[in-house]
Amino acid sequence: MNFLKQAQNIVKACDRCGTCLTVCPLFTLNGIERTSARGKNSIIRAFAAGLIPEMKEAQRALDYCLLCRACVDICPAHIQTDEAVIFLRHYLASNSGGPPLRYRLMGKILKNRPIMRVMGHFFSLWRAGKNNLLRRKYLTALAGPALLGRKTLPSTVTPRHTDKVAFFEGCGMKFIFPAVAEKTKRLLQATTGNFLTPENMCCGLPHLAHGLIEDFIKLAQRNMELFSSADIIVTDCASCGSTLKHLARFVPGEEAKNFADRVMDITEYLVKVGYVPRKRGNLPLTYHDPCHLARGQGITKEPRALLKQVGDFREMAGANECCGGAGSFCFEYPKAAKLILERKERNIAQTGAEVVVTACPGCLIQLSRLSISACHISEII
Repeated sequence: MNFLKQAQNIVKACDRCGTCLTVCPLFTLNGIERTSARGKNSIIRAFAAGLIPEMKEAQRALDYCLLCRACVDICPAHIQTDEAVIFLRHYLASNSGGPPLRYRLMGKILKNRPIMRVMGHFFSLWRAGKNNLLRRKYLTALAGPALLGRKTLPSTVTPRHTDKVAFFEGCGMKFIFPAVAEKTKRLLQATTGNFLTPENMCCGLPHLAHGLIEDFIKLAQRNMELFSSADIIVTDCASCGSTLKHLARFVPGEEAKNFADRVMDITEYLVKVGYVPRKRGNLPLTYHDPCHLARGQGITKEPRALLKQVGDFREMAGANECCGGAGSFCFEYPKAAKLILERKERNIAQTGAEVVVTACPGCLIQLSRLSISACHISEII
């Protein structure tokens, strides 16, 4: 694949109108042009024209991106700037001895399941641990201690169907929030008589985002093999879901398209099969849209439909604005991530909600920095 040409073809339609500036979380922090989609489109054009000879300079500018797709949604021409950034990252990596060391190490770790299991355990204690007391307090208030029991079944069992439903367990859910993933499994087991749990590989998003395209394709091919017998592939990770649904953009062949067409988010699946959660009191809830669910998959109504049946749902302003997590972004650029999160915290506070719910482990990690309880939607419904 000619990555530079692919990036050029995407950004050439940009007429520099600046509409993207109004929604870019990074541009609103500092007003620096190169942090916006328009700026990155200009950088890609300039690099392709030979006006930016230093690859590291272009690399630094393109790494500073949330890949949140807010610019894509508002762009009059719907220019896929996030994809253009990914393509140029791959070009730079393949022509400069590979991506930065931190991304190469991350890619190797994510492919090694035993190491991920150990790291996930310690990471969950470090980051999610401080939010644990709040999570337990409000989950108990919502449904009583039984909700926290490992063997608790979903509140309302829908008619079971015969489709083979496979659970794609993302790295974040499997290794950092395993108890939440178990609740997702119980939700799926209650709706189908043919539940499959292949030991899947990483979805490959970190590899795709940071110039490790060969690793991404190998992971995709292995996952396609593992899920070949499934009629429906369900994930409770918004980032995994978006990556898997768009697999055919980066992996050629009919098999990738067939795989992508079978992928569903847990909320999308539950609404489709008619799952009805039980009312669990009047605890004030609000919802944060993960970027990879709202803009990556166009799923916004389903989570809200489920939550409105559970408690006192309160819509927040800017619910679909990025929380600043964005995979490894919050660790590489902690100051920017913190400022973005502070804006989200103010919006949550204005609702008076006692729990903020989301549907992505990356968002859950970032939101767990707040003083309010942050939960995954599988814990609530």
